[in-house]
Amino acid sequence: MKPVNRAMRIAAFGLCLAALTPTWAAAQSAAGQTQPSYVLQRGDEITIKVFNNPELLDTVMIRPDGMISLSLLDDVEAAGLTVPELDRRLTTGYAKFLRDPQVTVVVRTFANLKVFIGGEVAQPGAVALRGDVTALSAILQVGGFRPSARLDSVVLLRNDGTDHPTAQKINFKDLLSRHQADITLRPFDVLYVPQSRIVKVDRFVDQYMRQLLPITLTGGFNYILRDQVSVNPTVVAPSTPTTTAP
Repeated sequence: MKPVNRAMRIAAFGLCLAALTPTWAAAQSAAGQTQPSYVLQRGDEITIKVFNNPELLDTVMIRPDGMISLSLLDDVEAAGLTVPELDRRLTTGYAKFLRDPQVTVVVRTFANLKVFIGGEVAQPGAVALRGDVTALSAILQVGGFRPSARLDSVVLLRNDGTDHPTAQKINFKDLLSRHQADITLRPFDVLYVPQSRIVKVDRFVDQYMRQLLPITLTGGFNYILRDQVSVNPTVVAPSTPTTTAP
C-alpha cells in the first residue's frame, strides 16, 4: 500500500473515533456502567495503616510472588485483589489480635503499567496506561490496523493479577458501527489482532502455486492477491523435442 493512502486511512479512522466517542460515553453512562476497581499488581507499593496502632504502620511492595509481609500477619496475598478486598482481608487478620481494627490501604506507587498490542497492527508493541485507555485508542496508538487484519475476531487476554488469564473476543466491526461499547483496558492486558482469511489464501497461493509448482502461470484463469491482480494465468508445458526421420 502506498504511504499516502495509508496515512489517509489512518486519518479517516481517527476521525471516525472522534465522532463515535461521545456516543459511546453517553451509552455507557445511560447503562449505568462504572469503571472497574483497580486490581493490585506485583510491584505496586502500598501503605497499611491501622487506626490507633501506629506501630503497625507499614509501607511495602508487593513481591513477585504476589505476597506482602506485615507485622503480626506475616505473609498475606495481595496481588489480584482490589484495595477494598485487601482492606477486608487485613481487617479479618488483625481482628485476631486487636479489638475492632480499622484498616486503611493506600496505593503509593503503581507498577510500570502497560498493555501489549500484537498481530496485524502497524507497530506491534507496548502502550503505556495513562488515564483511561480503551481497546480502540490503544490500536490507534500503535498505528491502526493493517489491511490484512481481521476486525471481527480480535482477542483480549486479561490477567486478573493471578496466573489464570481470561480470553475475550472483541468484534471491532460492531464496535465501529456502535453496536458494541468500547472496552477500557487494564494493566498488562494483551490485544491480539489475527489475520484475515484473504491473507491466508494469499499465502497459500504464494507458497504452493508460485514457489513449489514447477510451472509458469501466464493465462487461463483470474485470481487476486492483495493489491496485485494477475490476469489469465496458464500452465505452459515444456516443449517436446521433435525428431526428423532419417
